Amino acid sequence: MSLEQFQRAFADLVASPPFCLTVQSSPELLDEYDLTERERERLEAMASHPGMSHNCTLYRANRLTPIARSLPATCLHLGPHLRAEFDNFLATSSDAFDLQFRGEAERFARYLGARLECGAIEDPELRRCLDRELLELAEDFDPFVPH
Repeated sequence: MSLEQFQRAFADLVASPPFCLTVQSSPELLDEYDLTERERERLEAMASHPGMSHNCTLYRANRLTPIARSLPATCLHLGPHLRAEFDNFLATSSDAFDLQFRGEAERFARYLGARLECGAIEDPELRRCLDRELLELAEDFDPFVPH
């Protein structure tokens, strides 16, 4: 069971730069994982390693690429707000990340739709842009062609 907990903790560190930074000063946050002392020491060292920022960057790029490729007009429309919305999406998304372009784009679209619906984003043009791209995504989808 310990290896699974180690992998989950490492994935959580990579997926959340704020969590990674917090673990550096509060390693007791790793108490929620069932780790051996050796695993814990390794994770603490990883969280503090300067190269960890590269892991976090790669993770974010792997999450953003399908969104940018599948919803380019939506991303362009968000402009300087894209980063904040993407950061919030990552921080609040409870859906599993599966590296599938369509799935990731649809999750981001649902996130934006919910933000528009509750009034957190007031931008009717964003709604139209998002709806148009989702329609195109659905029409162009071929399950045998990687997206």
